Amino acid sequence: MNTSLDRQASEVPHDVRPRWSILIPAYNPSDLLRDAIASAQTSIAVTGEVAQLEIVDDASSEVDVGSLVRSWGFHSVAVHRRSTNGGLGACWNDCIARARGELIHILHQDDLVKPPFYESMGRLAAMVPTAGMYFCRTEFLHESGAWLDELEQSDSGLVAHWLERICERQRLQCPSVVVRRGTYERVGSFETSLRYAIDWEMWIRIAASHAVAYLTDALASYRIHSGAETRRVKSSGIATRDLALALSYIRRTLARADRLDCFSSAQRFALNFSRQAAYEAEAGNDWEAAAGEIAASIRYMATTMSLRDCLWHIRWYLKLRLNLQAIRERARIAGR
Repeated sequence: MNTSLDRQASEVPHDVRPRWSILIPAYNPSDLLRDAIASAQTSIAVTGEVAQLEIVDDASSEVDVGSLVRSWGFHSVAVHRRSTNGGLGACWNDCIARARGELIHILHQDDLVKPPFYESMGRLAAMVPTAGMYFCRTEFLHESGAWLDELEQSDSGLVAHWLERICERQRLQCPSVVVRRGTYERVGSFETSLRYAIDWEMWIRIAASHAVAYLTDALASYRIHSGAETRRVKSSGIATRDLALALSYIRRTLARADRLDCFSSAQRFALNFSRQAAYEAEAGNDWEAAAGEIAASIRYMATTMSLRDCLWHIRWYLKLRLNLQAIRERARIAGR
């Protein structure tokens, strides 16, 4: 391990406010955390700056995160262990509370940044100081290969009509996002009652009151794998309820900003995602989860559906329940 990089990205006197705070929320991490830390250290070294780099352990139950990090040679990386497990929102909010820098980057334990990330994002922040949030293009990493998300615009800089665009769908991945300290201070913390839609709700809240800037370079990498929290939520049958709750917060945000004209777009995205979650569960023969998503969409999103759509969802739900009943009956007979 390059100890000079370790010191540069971690050792910041507590009476000094660094430009960058890099917080890594962790829970029972795998070796992917080592790659995330190394990528952050390499990237901040490019800037020549001293940055705060800290891991916030959400009371991991299967591993001593501090000992694990030291075993990898990251002796100067601070590790703060929360006293109790609070889930995504509580851990992310702890990251924000512990951040001392002007620019806050929450880098998840299985994601990566490329060497130019902090230098390039810092340059964008200096170029567009009026923005409250910055994001770059994202690379998706999967066992089957890698690909880039679509370009938001052809040039780096302020994004036009960003509130309308982020209400249309979740367009961002967390490792690509940098937020100013003052922005979080003004808009508040993440909604701890949310899981799947927790970041989307925050990006809309920021967009409703702050300008947002974009970097066209793909400098953040988001891993897609079965252990990711998004996958767990989608396979558990609760994504629709989570999105419905997020919509209630989003409506309140848009009403305060006098931008309720954007709300119908958010509703359409939530309903379409609910259908997709149900399709994926059904395709995986998890009919219980699929039925749960459809039941939640009927309960929470019926007002966004046409009558034909609502009847179609009801028929789909009944078909799944009949399938489940038939499976249980066959199992009962086989068990005699």
